[in-house]
Amino acid sequence: MGSGRTDTEGNLMNLRPLGKTGLQVSEIGLGAAQIGDRQLSEKKAADVLNAALDVGINFIDTAAMYGISEERIGKHISGRQDEYIVATKCGDYQVEEAGSWRVVKDYSPDGITKTIDESRRKLNMDVIDIVQFHGLPGKDDDSEAAFEALLEAKEKGWTRFVGLSQDGQAGADAAQKWPLDTQEFTYNILFQEADQVMFPTLRDRQMGAIIKRPISNAVYLMPERPNGDFSGIPWDRAQQFPLSQIAADIPLVDFALLFTLAHPDVSTAFIGTTNVDHLIANASVSGQLSEDIVSTAKSTWTKTFG
Repeated sequence: MGSGRTDTEGNLMNLRPLGKTGLQVSEIGLGAAQIGDRQLSEKKAADVLNAALDVGINFIDTAAMYGISEERIGKHISGRQDEYIVATKCGDYQVEEAGSWRVVKDYSPDGITKTIDESRRKLNMDVIDIVQFHGLPGKDDDSEAAFEALLEAKEKGWTRFVGLSQDGQAGADAAQKWPLDTQEFTYNILFQEADQVMFPTLRDRQMGAIIKRPISNAVYLMPERPNGDFSGIPWDRAQQFPLSQIAADIPLVDFALLFTLAHPDVSTAFIGTTNVDHLIANASVSGQLSEDIVSTAKSTWTKTFG
């Protein structure tokens, strides 16, 4: 499944190439959105970030709009920068108004440039490893100018690589049009559309595949439908998909993660958490699913949703 390395705790973490970037990333990454919660204590944020590095995770996903996530990464682990690769996102950010915070979308060239520069300051990095758009520019934005501003940040040396976080055909089309290095998108046991829509393009372009929601928020463990579409729609799918039958005696979260990692084009799959025990458990998932089980999961998904 990729080359391995042993970290200071003696745990083995597989590393995979991130497309044509030359970077080797841990196949399991840390999603740092929850780290940005202002209600989360500094100690807990520091514990999770350091624990991730201790177990061999070297890929961290964040964004300018994830509260104070970037600041906390810069504050608590910038002294260990040689141990991790960080991918942040621009195109939106948070502003405080009347004591509350709201998200502002800004894909103007000036907004993109300022957001990336601010991320450099918060992350305590002169050169960010990866900067991605947090979705595509809107219909009222100048998309050409936006992408040119992102690419200019790479040319100026503010970031080593650039990419896009976007699911579906629109994301694949952007990957075809622009010289991007990475793509972040959804792929998991319940949402396998990327097999047809995204992976062929990334393979052709030699782009790194960064997978979000690789365990589909573990909705298959929830007895009742969660509020909202973010987890509600995956929960609906879980009711139609015989995951327990296919997984047999493998714990469902482990099975879901191993399924995602079984895809040969996946570079890294990140999971968000503020719980150190959960982080260690995720990082400890090991082994490979048999080709027969992966094939069954894919064919069952196609029959059910395809």
